[in-house]
Amino acid sequence: MTTETLTRTDTLLLGPATLSAVGPADPLMGSTRETYGDHLDRLGGRPRVTAALVRDIERAGLLGHGGAFVPVALKWRSALARQGHLTVVANAAESEPLAGKDGTLLRQRPHLVLDGLQVTAQSLGADRLVVWLHGDDDGGRAVLRLALAERTSPHDLPVEIVDGPVHYLAGEAQAITRAMAGGPPLPFPRRNGVDPRQPQTLVHNVETLARIALLARGLPVPDTRLLSVLGSRRYVVEVAQQTTIEQVLIDLGWKEAPQAVLLGGYAGIWTPWETIAQLPVEEKALRAVKLTLGAGVVVPLAADACGIQATADLVGWLASMSARQCGPCLFGLPALAEHWSQLASGEVDRRTLSRMYSDVESVEGRGACRHPDGATRLIRSAATTFAEHLEDHASGSACRRRLATRMPGVSR
Repeated sequence: MTTETLTRTDTLLLGPATLSAVGPADPLMGSTRETYGDHLDRLGGRPRVTAALVRDIERAGLLGHGGAFVPVALKWRSALARQGHLTVVANAAESEPLAGKDGTLLRQRPHLVLDGLQVTAQSLGADRLVVWLHGDDDGGRAVLRLALAERTSPHDLPVEIVDGPVHYLAGEAQAITRAMAGGPPLPFPRRNGVDPRQPQTLVHNVETLARIALLARGLPVPDTRLLSVLGSRRYVVEVAQQTTIEQVLIDLGWKEAPQAVLLGGYAGIWTPWETIAQLPVEEKALRAVKLTLGAGVVVPLAADACGIQATADLVGWLASMSARQCGPCLFGLPALAEHWSQLASGEVDRRTLSRMYSDVESVEGRGACRHPDGATRLIRSAATTFAEHLEDHASGSACRRRLATRMPGVSR
């Protein structure tokens, strides 16, 4: 392996991207796409592999990059242990409204993602390959179709492009698994789980597949993190794992420290700035203090913004994205949204705050899927991070912070 090869494979992205505040990852300024010829010049042809590749993946400690960070080798060994048909899905449907790292990677280096999909299928003996997109991702679909038309390897299996619904839960791995088996694109109810009689499906995030494509070639996997950061616009950047949250924001032009940061997206965790500023973006370091970046979404909240209003926006949006499979989704989330709407308006008494905490206890851990838990996690973190301001709202004090600023993609 030459020094030139190493230096040309130390990042996943070709460069940062600037996107509109919400929606598919179409760049606002000049798009860059690696052609199949460029891809071959950079990395050479896709290697032929066997199931033995799982040992290399295990030694590398590769984790999934969709947000749950499940060890890739664990999923592969589970697939190898089962018999019958196998579908491998490249999940390019980012459910979080602010997420854009996967769509950006797909647009910039589609062949690296497709190589990872082909390598996974070949290693595990899959007979169906799918790229799963949200139905409104016209840009991603166009890039994929062009990339598939460019590929000339006789060893590639056919790849289907499947459009899922434009819904928060449609990008969840269990929802995709259920859809591949002919069911609705919703997470499996916890009490049921995956039906072992159904054809097997393995879902990998597109960033995970890109890293698999490099490992299969014996190349080092970049020690970097892909992030979607909300500033004046939405930015997708690739940074070294040891980069601090503060440095990420400084590099993107933030001049004043925010009061808090939402980590992981709309069902994420609010964290005070003084807690998070000097922490690196490395997942292990974040989990050591019970935090996570999840799918890599970072949302700073300006010092003069109202965290109660922002949380009310998000809880209301999460309630609107209900799976409608259980009481906590059908009734619990709307009740929580109503409590936060009242708290944000300041037209409440302290009983509203007490009822809100009681409803959190009633909803948490009792949903048919984990969607309600995302809302209760967000609420608990907001209650801690904005504790003093929450008390002001609950006592009916006038809010002196900005109430007009709304979270992108959230309607009143």
